[in-house]
Amino acid sequence: MDIDISFAEAMLRRGAGLLETGPDEVGSDPFAVVARLLAAAAATDAPLVVLSEGGSHPALFDEAARRAGEPLTARLAGLAATRQGERATMYEFDGTGPLTGNRIVAALLRPEERPDLLHVYIAVGRLRGGEAQITVPPALLRFDAAALGQTLGLLGDAVSRSPNAATAALAHAAAVLPMEGHEQGGMPAALLDLYWHALTLASVRTDGGLATMTPEGSA
Repeated sequence: MDIDISFAEAMLRRGAGLLETGPDEVGSDPFAVVARLLAAAAATDAPLVVLSEGGSHPALFDEAARRAGEPLTARLAGLAATRQGERATMYEFDGTGPLTGNRIVAALLRPEERPDLLHVYIAVGRLRGGEAQITVPPALLRFDAAALGQTLGLLGDAVSRSPNAATAALAHAAAVLPMEGHEQGGMPAALLDLYWHALTLASVRTDGGLATMTPEGSA
């Protein structure tokens, strides 16, 4: 059993090994693309913050799990308030349901100097011999928290009463973009749920002083 290295660290090690390789040479393997992107963010832009379930901040993951069980109508305001100060943050946690036995890494990167605009990547996999092995191909979710907030303001109380209105507001602020090598229509529902859970983690971290928490690690 691999206990000396986390799935997130294995991803970053693989990405670091690809930094000297040009994007064209990485090919269409979406996991390699994401690993290289994260390693580049850690190496050139700023320290990449890593927060792990079971680490020193269990309240973050416990509260995110609690909110994930709430109706979408109740979660939208928190999602609209999502902000991220760092250039990149990774959350690592155990998969549940159909993904039990997998380790999940949710990586949130700011593509611009806007703390309310995030690109979310989800990596689902396992460790084998210290190497990260992907089990579900990743894709990219582009999420604009400011756009969601503006839409909520326009819709008013209708959002709290109507799941359809809530879904429409979220769809206006987010877009899932399959990466090269990701088959269209092949994305499982469990992966889509993980995008919202990643953003819920980010929104919880924004609340209650958790934004200043000390990470378990950085790269």
